[in-house]
This record gives sequence, C-alpha cells and structure tokens, in this order.
Amino acid sequence: MAEHGEHAQRHCPHNHHHGSSQVHEDQHNLKEFNKNYFDEHGHRYNDHPHAHELARRVGAAMIKAYPFDENSTLVLDYACGTGLISKKLAAYAKCIVGVDISQSMVDQYNQSVLNQGIPPEEMRAVCCDLTAALNQLDGMKFDVVVCASSYHHFPSIEDVTKALVSYLKPGGSLLVADLMKPSSGESAEALFPTGAHNIVAHKGGFEEADIKAVFEGAGLINFSFVTACKAKKHGHPVELFLASGTKELNEEAY
Repeated sequence: MAEHGEHAQRHCPHNHHHGSSQVHEDQHNLKEFNKNYFDEHGHRYNDHPHAHELARRVGAAMIKAYPFDENSTLVLDYACGTGLISKKLAAYAKCIVGVDISQSMVDQYNQSVLNQGIPPEEMRAVCCDLTAALNQLDGMKFDVVVCASSYHHFPSIEDVTKALVSYLKPGGSLLVADLMKPSSGESAEALFPTGAHNIVAHKGGFEEADIKAVFEGAGLINFSFVTACKAKKHGHPVELFLASGTKELNEEAY
C-alpha cells in the first residue's frame, strides 16, 4: 500500500500554452519526487507495524464492500507498494496484479510473492505508469480495481480515476481508500511531516463531494462513501474513507 504519486497532463480549457506546460511540469516533478522517494525508502516500508495494521483494516473494508470470488475475481491493486493490501485480498481473488511506479516497491512485492511460493499467474506486480498511455497490462481488464492510501499523492485524481476505470470490465468496481478531510477545524496538513510535502499533492484529505464528482466524471455509477476505519497518523486521530463506484454494463472503455 504505497503512498506515492502519478501524473498525467491536465489541460485547462482557458489556459494559454505556457500555463498548461507549467501544470504538466509541476505534475511531472511531483511524480518524480514520489518515484525517487519510494525507490530510496521503500525497503523500510514493511518495517512499520502500523502499515500492516492499516492494511488489515482497509482490506477488511474492501472485502465487505465488494463480493470477491476466489474462483473468478481479477484484481488490479494500483499504487500497490510492497503488496500489503494485495496480501489481504489474495485469499478472496483468483488473480491480483499490482502496479506501482517505484521499481523498488515492485521488486519487494514480487520477492515476497516468490518467498510464499505463490505462482506469478496468481499474484504479481509490474512497474509502470497507467496514466502515461492507454491499454497497458497486455489488454487485461479487471473485476475490481483497488487503490489504498495513495490518492493524496496524485496531482490529478481526475486523470488517475479515468485511467483506472479504463481497466475495469463492464460492471466492475473501483474501490479507493484514503484520508477523510477532518470535520473539526484541525488542519490535515499537520498529518504530514514537513519533508513529505513535496510528495503529497493533497495535504488536507478529501471530502465525499470531491471523490463523488471525480468518480461520476469518470463514468462510474452506484457511488458509495463510507468510513473504512479509524487510525492514528503521527499521533493525530484520522479517519479513512472507502469510496466505491461501478462501471456501467454498457460502458465502453473510458
């Protein structure tokens, strides 16, 4: 469950060329900061007990939200990191493919799978940027796409959501878990160390309306937004939401 960023160029309808180029450059820089950060620090990710506990809680919420079938469900775990969420879902799915922009994270994911004796056709990770081009992953489509604790790193959650929806089968579901915007006056920015601000695009968490607009903009229906779990981050109590939406049965690749 890596926390990192993706990028895709975002064109503003009334922007001149220089403004659009600046947005693209800023998004590219954030993506590179994230990639480099997790390539460098990813080997320590599994050393944090709270990461395992958070993955357990979020995984349980996902299992409750979607009717996984161990004999048929194909899962895409986006921003998979070292595979903490994938491991929680593995017993409930036929196949899980993890995707991450950090090669270090992907290597750890695949080494862990190998160590457990799980064949790659059942669980594997690849290093790529799904927002960079269409129809990657050898044309695979999935019953469910999950993304945990990573949306706050993405410069454009609109671009990422549309990319993820394109990998869903008609009738498939997108499940996203991340920080809920605090209801109190406390700023969520306090949750991130000063040094992390160059890899975090959305430091204030998300409200239901933010995610709903993005999901519906990507063509998803049956939107749901619930509290997945409560936790602590740098000593501050936080809530994580689980948002879900369904790709229409008659929807073409978005």
